[in-house]
Amino acid sequence: MGTAILVTEILFAVLISSFLSRFLPKISTPLIQIAFGIIWYFTPSLQNVQFEPDMFMLLFIVPLFYLEARNIDRKALSKDIGLSLSLAVGLVLVTMAISGVALHEIWPAIPMMAAVAMGAVISPTDAVSVAQLGGVVKLTPRQQSVLQSESLLNDPVSLVGFQTMLVALATGKFSPVSFSSQVLASFVLGTLIGAAVGLLFDRLVLMLRKHNLEDVTTRMLMESFLPFGVYLISEHVGISGLLAVVACGVVITFPRKGVGGDVARVNLVSNSVWHFVDFTLNGTVFVLLGIQLPIAMRAIWEDPRVNLWAMIGLVLLLTVLTLLLRFVWCAATLRLAKDTVTGLRRKMTPERWHSAVVMTFGGPKGAISLAMAFTLPYSIDAGASVPVRNILLFIVSGYIVLSIVLSNVMLPKLSPKPEDTSNEEWSRRDVEMLRRTIAKIVDADTAETHAAVTQVLKGYYDRIERVETNINSATSPKEANELRVRTLKWERDWLRDAIESREKVLNPDEETRLQLQGAQYLLEHIDGVLERLDPAANGRGHGLGFRIAKLRRRFMPVIRRFWEGIAQRTPGLEAERTRAIRAVQVPLYSDVMEKLQDLLLSHAYDVELVAELLIEYRRGLNQILDTSMSAAQMADASALEAARADAMRMEMDTIREMLESKEITREDAKLMRANVHLMQAEVALS
Repeated sequence: MGTAILVTEILFAVLISSFLSRFLPKISTPLIQIAFGIIWYFTPSLQNVQFEPDMFMLLFIVPLFYLEARNIDRKALSKDIGLSLSLAVGLVLVTMAISGVALHEIWPAIPMMAAVAMGAVISPTDAVSVAQLGGVVKLTPRQQSVLQSESLLNDPVSLVGFQTMLVALATGKFSPVSFSSQVLASFVLGTLIGAAVGLLFDRLVLMLRKHNLEDVTTRMLMESFLPFGVYLISEHVGISGLLAVVACGVVITFPRKGVGGDVARVNLVSNSVWHFVDFTLNGTVFVLLGIQLPIAMRAIWEDPRVNLWAMIGLVLLLTVLTLLLRFVWCAATLRLAKDTVTGLRRKMTPERWHSAVVMTFGGPKGAISLAMAFTLPYSIDAGASVPVRNILLFIVSGYIVLSIVLSNVMLPKLSPKPEDTSNEEWSRRDVEMLRRTIAKIVDADTAETHAAVTQVLKGYYDRIERVETNINSATSPKEANELRVRTLKWERDWLRDAIESREKVLNPDEETRLQLQGAQYLLEHIDGVLERLDPAANGRGHGLGFRIAKLRRRFMPVIRRFWEGIAQRTPGLEAERTRAIRAVQVPLYSDVMEKLQDLLLSHAYDVELVAELLIEYRRGLNQILDTSMSAAQMADASALEAARADAMRMEMDTIREMLESKEITREDAKLMRANVHLMQAEVALS
C-alpha cells in the first residue's frame, strides 16, 4: 500500500507542476518539476524515495530515449550526423579529461581517476531536458536537431568512460587503447543490435498489418516490450543498451506507414498512449531528480571536514570551465563544417557565432548524470582524507541544477521565442497543420463516409488556398479573427434582443414560436463559442443570475448533443429544428450584413477582409433561402455535419501535437484553436 500511495503522490505532483507550467511559460517544465521535488523532500508528511540507478535507467530513461528516437527527424539526423557525433563523442571525451584533471589539480585529495569519472558524469547532455527547451526559446531546426541528436548519442560514451574510470580506480591501471576500443565497440555493436532488432520488429508489424492481424491490444503490447527488450539484450551482451534503444527507435517505420481507417485508429491510439507515457515519465524523472538533489547535497552540508562555500565555488568554476570548452568546440565545429549545398567551409559570421553561443547553453544536464553519480562505489572513500563520494555527488547535483537554470535564463535572452509571428511564418505553420489534418481525415475515411469526407476535404483544400493566397497580405491572422469574433458578438446581441422581444408576445403565432426556438438554440451555441475564445471576458460577474447562466452554459451543450442524437434518428424532429433555425437566420444575417456594409465604408478593417466576410454571409443567406432540400439531401447534410465534427476534432489533436513537439508557439496554437471554434460557430449557423 505504501508504494501505491507513493506512486499516486508523485503522479499528483507531476499533474500539478504541468498545470503550473501553463501559467509560467518562461520557465521550462523540468525546472518547475525539480522545484516540486525539492519541496517534496522538505515536506515531513511525504516519504522520500530511495534512488536505485539500475531500475531508474530501465523503467524511466529507456522508454524516454525510445520515444525521443521514435519521433526524431530522420532527414535532419542524417544531414547533421557529423556535427552531432563531434559533440557526442569528441566533446564528451575532452570535457571528461579536462574537467577531471582540473578537479584533481585544484583538490589533490580527490584521486585522479575519481575526478575523471566525475568528468564523465557531467559530460552528457540530457535528452529530456533538451526536448523541453523548444517551449521557451526559438531554436533553428538545425540547432534543435543537432542538440537532440547529441543528447541521444553522447550517453554511451560517457557511460563507457565512467565505467572505465571506476575499473581503473579499483585496479590502479588505465589503458587508453582499451578505453578507445570499448567506446568504438559500444557504438558499432550497440547500433547494429538496435537497428537489427528494430528492422525485424518493423517487418513483423507490417506483415501483421498486411494480413489484417494488427489490432490495438497486440500493437501496444508488442511496442511496449520493444525498448525494454532491446536494452536488456544489449546489456546482456555487454554493450551500451541506450545506444541500441536509440538505433531501434530511429529505424522503425510502422508508426508512419499504412493507410485506411483501421490503421489510422491503431496509430491514433498508439500515439495517444505513448504521449501519456512520455508526459508521465518526463514529469516523474524530474520530480525524482528534485527529491534526490537535497539527499546528494545534505551529506556535504553536514560534514565538518568540507567547506561549503569552497564546494559552491568549485561547482561554479567547473560550470564556467565546461561552458568555455563547449563554446570553443561548437565554434570550431561550425567553422570546420562544410555547407550542405556548396560543400565548402564557411567563415564565422555574427550569425554563426550566435549559433555557437546558443548551442553552448543548449546542453543542460539531467537525470542520466545523477543516475551515474549514485552508482559511485563507497569504496572510493578508502584511504582518502575527505568524503570523496559525497563531494562528487554534491558537485554533480549542483552542476545539474546550475546547467538547467542557465539554459532557462540565457537561451530566452539569446533566442527568445516570439509571442507573435509574422504573417508569412504563421501562414506556413497553419498550412502545415492543415495538411497534417487532411492526412488524418484521409486515413480515417471509410466507404460509408466517403461522400461527406470528400466535401470536408474540399473545404480544407480551400482553406489552404486562402491561406497561401493571403501570405503577403497586410492583414494579420489576429485581425481576421478579431473581425469574425466581432460579427459573432453582433449575432449574439441581435439574438438576445430577438428572444426578449418575442418572449413578450402574449399570443405568438407559429412563425414567432419558430423564431424564438431558433434564436435560443443559436444563442446557446454562440455563447459557448465566445466563451471558449475568451473565457476571461465571459467569466466576469457575480450573484445568482451569473451562476445560473454559467451552469446553463455548462450543461446546455450536453443537452443539445443529446437532443441532436435523438433528432438525427428522428427525421421529423430534425426537420423541426432546421426550420426553427432558418426562420431566425434570414433577419439575423440581414442585420449582420448591414453592419458589415457600414464597416466597409468606415475603413476600420482591411477592405478585402470585410468584403470576403460579407460575401460569405451573402452566400449563407442564399443557401438558407433555397427551400428545395429533399429528405435525402437532409440525410446527406447530417452525415456532412458528423464528418465536419470529426475533422475538427482531428484538427484540434493536430494543433495539440504540434504544440507539444514545439513546432508552433503557444500564440500560434491559440490562434489556430480560435479558428476551429469560429468554424464550429459557422457550421452551426449554416
